[in-house]
Amino acid sequence: MSTELRLPRLGETMEEGIVVTWNLTEGESFERGDTLLEVETDKMVAEVPALENGILLKILVEEQAKVKVGDIFAIIDPSDKSSKRIEIPTKTEQVSSQNTLELPPASNELSKSFKQDGKDPDLIRAVPAARRLAKRYGINLKVLSGSGPAGRIERSDVVQGYQDEPKVASLKQRFGLQMGPRGVRFLRRGKQSGTPVVLLHGFASDLHSWRLIHGPLSRQRDVIALELPGHGESKDWQESRGLLALAENIEQVIIELELGPVDLVGHSLGGAIAVCLASQQASMVRQLTLLAPIGFGIEINLSAVEQFTQELPESELKLALSRLFYDVRWLSKDLVEATKQNFHSSVRRQQAQNLLRSIFPFGEQQWDARSILSKLHQSVRILWGEEDLIVPVRHLNGLPGWVAQHRLSKVGHLPQIEAAPLLLRILQADPP
Repeated sequence: MSTELRLPRLGETMEEGIVVTWNLTEGESFERGDTLLEVETDKMVAEVPALENGILLKILVEEQAKVKVGDIFAIIDPSDKSSKRIEIPTKTEQVSSQNTLELPPASNELSKSFKQDGKDPDLIRAVPAARRLAKRYGINLKVLSGSGPAGRIERSDVVQGYQDEPKVASLKQRFGLQMGPRGVRFLRRGKQSGTPVVLLHGFASDLHSWRLIHGPLSRQRDVIALELPGHGESKDWQESRGLLALAENIEQVIIELELGPVDLVGHSLGGAIAVCLASQQASMVRQLTLLAPIGFGIEINLSAVEQFTQELPESELKLALSRLFYDVRWLSKDLVEATKQNFHSSVRRQQAQNLLRSIFPFGEQQWDARSILSKLHQSVRILWGEEDLIVPVRHLNGLPGWVAQHRLSKVGHLPQIEAAPLLLRILQADPP
C-alpha cells in the first residue's frame, strides 16, 4: 500500500517552505533516517528525514516550488519490497488524503516488460548501500547483475563492477557522481548544452558544500562540482607548490573533461584557484563568481582554519564549524560528519597542514589576487558575508569599479549556504 508524505512543521513560525533539492529520485529506495529532501523555511534550510524504510514512488513537488505545511509532497511505498508501479495525479491538488492509492496487482504484462536479466528498466532492485555507492562512482545499475535474492544488486556487486576494468568505460556515466581525471571526484548534473558552470569549494570542504545551489541551478545549466585534490574522496595531494599547483591540476581536469569555456564559481580557496585559472587560461574562463575569496588582503583567521587539520573531539569540531556561520542553526549533523571524513587519516591531515603552510607561509596571506584581478578581461562579481570571521569583508575595499560587489548582511564565511537563494538568483540570471 502506498503512503502519502506531508510536509511537517520544521519551526514554530513555519507555514510554508521551498523545496531546495531532492536527495533521491523516483524509484530509489531509502532507509529510516536518510535525508529525503531539503526545504528552505523562513529562517533556514532544513533536512526532511525518512521516518521508515521504503521506496520513493512519485515526487509531487519539484525543486524551487513552494509547499505548505501539511501538503502532500511525495508518494512512497513503505514496504521496501514493491517492484510495482502506481499511477499518480500530475498535480498535488488531485491527491486526496481520504483516497489512499492502492498498488495494482501484478500481471503477466508487467512480468513481460522485464528485461531478460529479470530487472525492470525503471525500477531496479538494489539495496540502499549499493545505490549510494553507484551514485558515488557514476555506475549505471542497469548493466550490473545482482547476486542477492531475486537478482537484487548488493553493495559487493557495485564494487565488483567498478573494479572490472574492461567495463569501466561503459559503466561510467557522463552525468552523475564519479571519479574523474587525475583522481578528482566530481558531480555533474543538468543540461548538456551552453556554457558549463564549474563549482570550486574551499579548504576543508567537499563538493557537497554546493548542495543548495547545484540541484536548482542544474535545471537550466550544465553544472559540475569538482572536489579539490586532497579533499573528500579525491586523490591525495602531495604537491608542495601550493595554490599554483592546485590551479594547474584543476585546469587539466577541465581540459580532460572537455568542458570548453566555463563559468567559474569559487569559494575561499576555490575562489583563488578560479582567479588563477582566469589569468593563466583566459580563453577557458567566461566569467568569475567569487565567494569570500582569499588573496585580496593580508589578514586571515588561520588558527580557526588550522583546526580542521587536527583530530578534534566532536564538541570542539562543532565549535570550529560554528565560526563559519552567522546563524549557527545552519550547523547540521551531516556537516559535522562530512568534516570528520574530509581529512580522515593522519596522512590526509598532514597533507592539509602542508597545503596551508605553502599558501600562508608566514601565517598571513602572501598571494596577491588584486593585481591579477586588475588585468583580467572576464566579468567578475564577488559575494562576501559581512559577518565573516575567517576572511574579513573589508578586503572588498578598493577593488576596481567594474567588479560587481555584494556585501551580505547577517552572513558568515559560507554565502553558498547562508545566502543560497541570492546566489542562485544571480547565477540563474546569467545567459547559458
